[in-house]
Amino acid sequence: MFVYSLQLNLKIGDVDSNLEKVFSILNSRKIKSNSLVLLPEMFSCGFDNENLYIHSRKTPKIYRDLQKISSEKSLVIAGTVPERKKNDIYNMGFIIDNGEITAKRPKVKLFTPTDEHKYFKSGRNNFDITESSAGNLGFMICFELRYPNISYHLRKKDVEIILVPAQWGKERVEHLKILSRARAIETQSYVVVSNTVGKIGEIEYAGHSAIYSPWGDILDIERNEEGIVSADIDLDEVYKVRNKIKMEF
Repeated sequence: MFVYSLQLNLKIGDVDSNLEKVFSILNSRKIKSNSLVLLPEMFSCGFDNENLYIHSRKTPKIYRDLQKISSEKSLVIAGTVPERKKNDIYNMGFIIDNGEITAKRPKVKLFTPTDEHKYFKSGRNNFDITESSAGNLGFMICFELRYPNISYHLRKKDVEIILVPAQWGKERVEHLKILSRARAIETQSYVVVSNTVGKIGEIEYAGHSAIYSPWGDILDIERNEEGIVSADIDLDEVYKVRNKIKMEF
């Protein structure tokens, strides 16, 4: 099965431009059918925090458009978008599997140095996995990558692929690389990272989107440019590694 991670430079607040870029890639021959595709955190608008209520109005249509692509190409598509519930905005992780929204989970650990807590409501500590046509999937959304208790819960529930949609700052690039690889090794799972790159608003982002094997090997990585990270993975490898080094959870 092919797994893809998109590394993008976004235009902050420009939903139409960002979606045009995303949909163009998803509809292209670069993305094979019957695959898993991870999009960056907040790929529709970036952290245009003052206008999140406006951007959240477009989220239902974004879901529908992604469902259509997912159905036509038999894709599992995941990422995060701003979603409004009552008077609160969540950084909502979603999984669309063959045209159906099969899971949603809002970001729990908000990144206070950039004031996420002032604009988003935190989700509850409910770190479930989602059974999908691409395997057992679990989210660690950007800053959550720093919390080993989250990866512990996912591993305990038999996660096979950990999805890390991110907008991770360039000054912390070494943290992203080390933590991503560590989560793969400690959970004996695939880890897929989709990050932004270049300057977006006032922040420079780290790039280094990557796919890591359950053994901690780098299967593919895109460091400093926009691009598509991809790997042909075999979920049997997860269980070969877990049988080789048995761990109790």
